[in-house]
Amino acid sequence: MTRRLAQVAKKVGVSEATVSRVLNDKPGVSQATRQSVLSALDVLGYERPTQLRGERARLVGLVLPELQNPIFPAFAEVIGGALAQQGLTP
Repeated sequence: MTRRLAQVAKKVGVSEATVSRVLNDKPGVSQATRQSVLSALDVLGYERPTQLRGERARLVGLVLPELQNPIFPAFAEVIGGALAQQGLTP
């Protein structure tokens, strides 16, 4: 990813941080610069971001010390149910 950021930044004449801000839809970038970065993505053959952070896989991991103790699998089941209700995947 860093190589791509560098290529786009070089093409537009901005920093890699500016390209990152555009790709992550962060403030602090002028509309003209934002359009230049997006155009450079097209010219270089990279896909424009369609879905940004916050709506990724929505996976949550749970680490348990052991499964022999019956309290831990029960705990994991309760946590998994609560996560599923929130739209997350345990």
